[in-house]
Amino acid sequence: MFKAIDKMRKDEKGFTLVELLIVIAIIAILAAIAIPQFAQYRQKGAAASGAAGLTNCASELAATYADAGTPITRTCAAGGVLALDTTTGAITLTSGGTMTIKGLSVTCTITTGIVACT
Repeated sequence: MFKAIDKMRKDEKGFTLVELLIVIAIIAILAAIAIPQFAQYRQKGAAASGAAGLTNCASELAATYADAGTPITRTCAAGGVLALDTTTGAITLTSGGTMTIKGLSVTCTITTGIVACT
């Protein structure tokens, strides 16, 4: 009788509890590594989107000034108010600079014509 039970056990196929726990532990480790990286990529993407929006707005501001020839300010959809200094030609971010993109807070600055967002 015991020989028949032993033979049935040898014929069984499947994973042991230890093997399943090891697989679950490996998946948990991979998830612990991947989730923070995903959050960083989302933040970098939102910052790039904000920088692109302000850069486009600055280009529109310069083009509008070239057409009108008078000092102007422009409120950007990207967040903030841009102003053009007619004596130096510098575009500055006069107010705002903090915006929400896809639920993430992005802060932008303009320094010597370069838009930087974090």
